[in-house]
Amino acid sequence: MEAAVKQVLSPVILVLFLLSPLSVAAANADFPVPDNIRPAISFWTKVYTEVDTNSGFLHDAHDLSIIYRKLNRERNTINTTREKIGEDLKVLASGKRSGLTPSQQEVLDLWGANTSNARLEQASANIRWQLGQSDRFIAGIKRSGAYRNHIESVITEKGLPVELAVLPHVESSYHPGAYSSAAATGMWQFVRATAQRFMQVDFVVDQRLDPYTATYGAMELLEYNFNALGTWPLALTAYNHGANGIARAVRDVGTTDIGKIIAEYRGPRFGFASRNFYPQFLAAMEVDRRANDFYGSIQLDRAPDFQVYELDAFLNATDLVETLGVSSNALKRDNPALQPSVWSGTKRIPKGYNLKIDRLAFNGSLVAGINDIPASRLYGEQVPDVSYSVRRGDSLSVIAERYYTSVSELVAINQLRNRNSIRIGQTLLLPQQDGSVPTLVVNADGPLTMPATGRYEVRRGDTVSLIADRYRVSTNSVIALNNLNSRGTIFPGQILQLQEAPEDTLQVAENDPEDVGSNVASIQVNTEDDAINAGDPEQTPPILGVNSSAVAIEPDAEVVEQQLLADLQSDPSDYAVQPDNTIEIQAAETLGHYAEWLGIRAWDIRRLNNMVFRQPVLIGERLALDFSKVDKQNFEQERREFHRDLQSDYFQKWRIRETEEHGISRGDFLVNLARERSVPMWLFRQYNPDIDAGRIQIGQVVVFPVVERVEI
Repeated sequence: MEAAVKQVLSPVILVLFLLSPLSVAAANADFPVPDNIRPAISFWTKVYTEVDTNSGFLHDAHDLSIIYRKLNRERNTINTTREKIGEDLKVLASGKRSGLTPSQQEVLDLWGANTSNARLEQASANIRWQLGQSDRFIAGIKRSGAYRNHIESVITEKGLPVELAVLPHVESSYHPGAYSSAAATGMWQFVRATAQRFMQVDFVVDQRLDPYTATYGAMELLEYNFNALGTWPLALTAYNHGANGIARAVRDVGTTDIGKIIAEYRGPRFGFASRNFYPQFLAAMEVDRRANDFYGSIQLDRAPDFQVYELDAFLNATDLVETLGVSSNALKRDNPALQPSVWSGTKRIPKGYNLKIDRLAFNGSLVAGINDIPASRLYGEQVPDVSYSVRRGDSLSVIAERYYTSVSELVAINQLRNRNSIRIGQTLLLPQQDGSVPTLVVNADGPLTMPATGRYEVRRGDTVSLIADRYRVSTNSVIALNNLNSRGTIFPGQILQLQEAPEDTLQVAENDPEDVGSNVASIQVNTEDDAINAGDPEQTPPILGVNSSAVAIEPDAEVVEQQLLADLQSDPSDYAVQPDNTIEIQAAETLGHYAEWLGIRAWDIRRLNNMVFRQPVLIGERLALDFSKVDKQNFEQERREFHRDLQSDYFQKWRIRETEEHGISRGDFLVNLARERSVPMWLFRQYNPDIDAGRIQIGQVVVFPVVERVEI
């Protein structure tokens, strides 16, 4: 993989791709445009080209052709205007059509005089604020110069539509260090469970942060989504909503038509972002193609010219910096996948890692430089882990004090999203030696300068303790000054008083697009103003920050369920119980499993389904179950936990590199073919969801993922 990176990257600045015309026939065939999503495409085109992050639109959340106002991003103005529009809609919903005020007439003209009162009443509760993105889109175009040639070469190598190269505009504005509140990371915005199928993700190496390596994983995932779901609109929507969620949408709506799914599917997690992901992609594709028309000439970033060397031993980062005579910042920049544990000395750069350095930062030979490292500083193994299991009453601060380390170091080496997101029974890795480890959210260069007003605007991902660390103030004083509850709950856009100030100044609620971390430039991915949209049920709920001394708690059932859905988002299997109390039998499941999850005997299930003794359960068939002792929700949770753990254990040992087709010949047995490739049947099913494993025929073509064992 990295060898391909070395061949593709060059210092040439690519400008012409912005002007290259799309193949209309190919675009129409691969990326159809249903009439009902054209207003959404037009809306997102406006968001990308007409308003920047200092302004935005108040609009209807369901009919994106209805844009009420273009406003500057000033919180009071936005809220006041939204309230006034809502009042006008309620007046119109009462049936009034004459004697209207100018603002009421303006709203009615947008909707049309024949709009029903019920629709107008609904609209009064669905006024949404959308932050502009034009400046972020321009920044993304500039950044894309470093990556676009590589991305397109990977796409071409896999035989996929070249238009997929614009997806980072939607995901991250081509920012390699982007992260979201949902823990999606990197330019391609992978969550951990999905990324581990295709790349290394742990507290030593996180390849999601390497945009060149992650591109291969992104294309593998998109190809998998396409093979599992059958169309590119569905495959792209699954990139946001998960193959599992889109497979459910197809089953519920009874079609693969993306237009009908967007219009009719009402899944609990299929909110504004998921419904608009495909229209956003189409808008980004058009804006990217016509970038010069919208923005004028844009100078693209230089594509790095890397030297690449695969390490044949474990190596301390300090020894590498010292021997090569380069700055650690240059190595960090060119090797963003290496985690803080490596740079602090807690872990070594692993054997087999493809080290990269830009020729502009290092004039000598990388091979010769590494060969100059004394043999005594080359190691045959990694620094061993030391772990701790969280117990009732623990907190990060208590654990840090007990083991003579810091909360920041525990957060860094365990890649915790929140300083208090620890659970009873969770395993935490402990540092091996003294030394401070920087995190992605705490500035490692010392305290930040206190604002003159003494105020701070909360960003997505913040907690009270993180903010207090940044400005070297007491967590308890922040809680007291702002009258927060004992948990220190905060939300994006909230204004916190960090110290006494002479006067009260109102700030605007929104995220800073450039929240720079200590060793990798990071942005928080968000296109909405969550504080302003707090009452909108379709918006992502605000992040809840809590005091770093909060104790470990039992995981909340709803949180567990959401995490299970996230962990299985690349699995299109149907794990739901139908209204008639039946399930679809999935690979690796047995009657014993069902009996255990239901609290009954396997014989009870056989009798309910008129099955004779030793009659096997067949993958894909339906089975009736007895829920007299366990409710459906608990059964589904147990079932998903089983498959989550099964798949997680597998991807700790194996990684998907590519796929291959196999034509079934006489004498082939599917189980044997899968076993020879180290592919479990549940994974085969994910890549062949429409194939009946019990009725494979000679000449039939199946798809196998090609896996390789992970070096641990």
